[in-house]
Parts: sequence; C-alpha cells; structure tokens
Amino acid sequence: MTGDGPTAGRAIGLYPDVDVLAFTGSTAVGREYLRYSADSNLKRVWLELGGKSPNIILPDAPDLAKAAATAAWGIYFNQGEMCTAPSRLLVHSSVAAEVTEAVVERARALRVGDPLDPATELGALVSSNHIERVLAYVQSGLEEGARLLTGGARVGNSVQPTVFDQVTPQMRIAREEIFGPVLSILTFDTVDEAIALANDTEYGLAAGLWTSDLSTAHKVSRALRAGTVWVNCYEEGDLTVPFGGMKRSGNGRDKSVHALEKYTELKTTWIQL
Repeated sequence: MTGDGPTAGRAIGLYPDVDVLAFTGSTAVGREYLRYSADSNLKRVWLELGGKSPNIILPDAPDLAKAAATAAWGIYFNQGEMCTAPSRLLVHSSVAAEVTEAVVERARALRVGDPLDPATELGALVSSNHIERVLAYVQSGLEEGARLLTGGARVGNSVQPTVFDQVTPQMRIAREEIFGPVLSILTFDTVDEAIALANDTEYGLAAGLWTSDLSTAHKVSRALRAGTVWVNCYEEGDLTVPFGGMKRSGNGRDKSVHALEKYTELKTTWIQL
C-alpha cells in the first residue's frame, strides 16, 4: 500500500486473513498500521517511511563542483517530495563557502513552473495544503535563527527552491521531514562530528558522502545509521540491490532477492521414517 490513509487502511490492517502488509508513506501513518496489526492477527507490517537524509561533503571530495551540483539536484528533484531527499547538507567548514555559493547559484537558476512544460525543472507540489506546510517550515527556520539565502516563497502551485545556512541541529528544519524543496546547510570540522550530525535524527533511510579516501568512505559508511549510503553520487539504484530504512524510516527491504523475505516464512518439517 502507498499513501497516508489510516482510516481506510484500518479495515485492511484489521483483516484477519491478511498475513503481511507493506506500506509506503509517512512515519505517523506507519505507526497506525503497527497498531492495527496488534489489534488484529499480529500480521507482519513492513514500512518504508520518511527521511531526513544527510549529504556529507568532505574537503577531499574528488569534485566539489559535482558534489554541490548533485546536492542541489538531489533536494530539488521531484520538488523535494522524495523520502530519500538529501535535505541536510553537511559541509566541512573549510569548503562550506564554496559549496554553499554553488548550491545557491543552482537553486536560483532552476526554472519553476507548469509540470507539463518540458522546460520546467521544479513543478507543482502535491496540494495547496502541503504548500502551506512547507512554507510553515520556512517560517520556522527564520524564527529559529537560520539564514535564508534564497527562495522561501510560494510561486504558483509550488515553492521556490530554498536554501538555509547557519542551521543548527536543534532546529525543526534540521530535524523534521519537510518533503519539499528546502535545503538546510550545516557545517562541521571533523569526520567524527559529521557522523554525529548525520546520525542525530530519528530517521535512517539514506545518506550521501563525498570523499577521495577509500578508507574514510568505508569508515563513515559503516558508521552512518542509514539503509543506503551513496559515495560520490546520489540516488543511484538498481532492481537487484536492496532498498529500505532504519530507525523511524521503516524496516525490511524492497527490491532484490531480499524483498522476498518480507512475504515468506521459513518452515521446518521433521519426518520420522
């Protein structure tokens, strides 16, 4: 199942002949399906939920320009309405100014408009209510002291590509899933600090890392509490590779042979001959 319909989903969740339920949607609704399971036949519930994915850029990134361009593409692709959207850009302080300037330049250049127009690069958000929700997060960022570098206003049926810097980990825009074209930039000075910042969230769906050091790539990837880690790229995927989250981003894996484990049970049969 997909979407956020807890009322409609209740009948399915309680249905005693259903042994397994897979749901893609918000963390709030995912919680409801787990409650429905407890009230019915204890059916297994597999969840693919929200995210607040970190994208870490170290000073030894092989191509800072590409890292910045990919960071902007990742958060503005599909208007930011992606569970894996790299909405937290964690940049080493030594390259923060360069990366931030490049990201802001790209954000300002994006063409916002009719999603049916081939020239449009950032189209409409899903609903007027969601637009207001995204704008409320923008206002929250301003009130909590983040600096708005670009965007932050409604344009037709969308929101301008938005970039905040001077963001702290305690701010709502750094902790809660906005599901819109809003990027929060945080800085760090050490790799360990970057790992701590990246993991300082209730979500654990995906993460990005940019470095030229293979040992660093292995160390950081292992330390990140995320179901998928992309190194020197973002949003790569293949049907043969498992996908899914940790923590409040959900459980289980989609795609690959591992997805079959969600819908099957191991059985042991003993026969006395």
